[in-house]
Amino acid sequence: MLIKDRHILRQNWESLRADIESIIKDNKLSSTSFKALSIHDDWKAIEENIYHTFCRLDHPTQRPVWLWENFKLDTFSIAVDQSFKLLDQLVDIDETVWFFINGDRDKLWFYEGNVKAIMTVIGESSYIDEIYVASKKYQWLICINHHDDLIATGQIMPDKLRGLQTTQNSR
Repeated sequence: MLIKDRHILRQNWESLRADIESIIKDNKLSSTSFKALSIHDDWKAIEENIYHTFCRLDHPTQRPVWLWENFKLDTFSIAVDQSFKLLDQLVDIDETVWFFINGDRDKLWFYEGNVKAIMTVIGESSYIDEIYVASKKYQWLICINHHDDLIATGQIMPDKLRGLQTTQNSR
């Protein structure tokens, strides 16, 4: 084992993060296609911007565990099996986006990457419960919740999902 890989095996690392690190390594995902935000990235500011942009906040410091229950902008959802497989039909494959998931104790873990790499991570992980993909310009947010509902909110994305549902229903 290489020294740099030891951090993912420490007891205080969540199994979810270790699982994702393994998926990155096994699929040889480059850091330009998918990476965890580092300690130098201001993930807390990103998290707060997402909450303030997309959610109704009823308390000055408490944040909802399931963002999708508190969306305040135009929102549309569909229920389909393996809804993550539709992400590349909604998000431009060349766009770098925020990807975040809920971990143990309701902590959000932040990554950035492209939709193809994100789909690989989702498809191969056995731990992910709530999945979020957001525009780095905070224009839209997509959620796949623990019911496998695909939910879009913000600008443009609810309409894109409505259009995608129409296409899916006409097949």
